[in-house]
Amino acid sequence: MKKISKKTLNNAFWKWWYGNLTCFSHEHMQTFGYMWAMIPILKELYPTHEEQSKKLETYYAFFNTEPQIGCIVVGITAGLEEARANGAEGIDDEMINGIRAGLMGPLAGIGDSLIVGTYIPILLGIAVGFAEGGNILGPLFYIIV
Repeated sequence: MKKISKKTLNNAFWKWWYGNLTCFSHEHMQTFGYMWAMIPILKELYPTHEEQSKKLETYYAFFNTEPQIGCIVVGITAGLEEARANGAEGIDDEMINGIRAGLMGPLAGIGDSLIVGTYIPILLGIAVGFAEGGNILGPLFYIIV
């Protein structure tokens, strides 16, 4: 039975976190960053380069969501790939892409509302309060938090 290691999941997470806007274009948006995050998972689950390449084609479809929340989709598809590698019935490219497409819109709305519309303005309000009068703590607080 094939299992994705915690190290590989962490690797995929950090690749998504830092690379989700890699090769960003209006045609593909975050597709290539998503593919880059899936590479360590596919390498661990499939032994040959041919299998890895074939499975990577699954993730070539358009993808775009809120960057900080998008790691949820990477985690879900990692679980689906693990199940597919272990012979689970009914998990194919169409099913995986259907789940990806179904999640990217709602997660973008949730992420934009929570992070861009709530979290960042609150942090900026606190940072501006610290920065009044030239205190360096304001920008440092915002950068660190």
